[in-house]
Amino acid sequence: MAKNTAEKEFRKRVQKHISEINLVKISLEDESSIYGFITKASDEFIMIEETNDFSLAGIKIVPASRITGIRHGISDKVSKAIYSEEGLITFNHKIIDNTSLKNNESLFRSLKKQNFHCIVESRKKDKETFSIGEILEVQEKSVLIKNYDPVGKFSKKPHKIAFKNIELINFNDKYSTTFRKYLIG
Repeated sequence: MAKNTAEKEFRKRVQKHISEINLVKISLEDESSIYGFITKASDEFIMIEETNDFSLAGIKIVPASRITGIRHGISDKVSKAIYSEEGLITFNHKIIDNTSLKNNESLFRSLKKQNFHCIVESRKKDKETFSIGEILEVQEKSVLIKNYDPVGKFSKKPHKIAFKNIELINFNDKYSTTFRKYLIG
């Protein structure tokens, strides 16, 4: 993202989407995208209430540096009108307020304090890693996740994820909140 003017313009657009509760498509540098409502932003992160098939699907936090564009086009406006008419735009402001976007360390400390399991997608060199579980420890430059596998068994060793490698953080989603109930000791 270009410095100064472009960053100021970007922040201004983000704040406009937050205040107008706009449904947006956020494009990421890996050519993937996220549809949802931006609920909070900082210089470091964007918090999005992700949407899927006219339902809210959990919260995604994206490093701002990964965002290549934000669209709020005609189809997004129509979808927002449907979400609104159906009474589906209901954000949990306690979670939004209690989640720090100041930096990685404060972010993970705030998620741990709220007792969320989270999904962390990261990349080291060309290797992608998917971690899901409880936040065990937050350090200055990394987080330790008590990871579990698709059958609900915990990994023998927690995943240590360097903040610089994080691409997406997901929490308060149906998958992690439901699966958490069925974990095998």
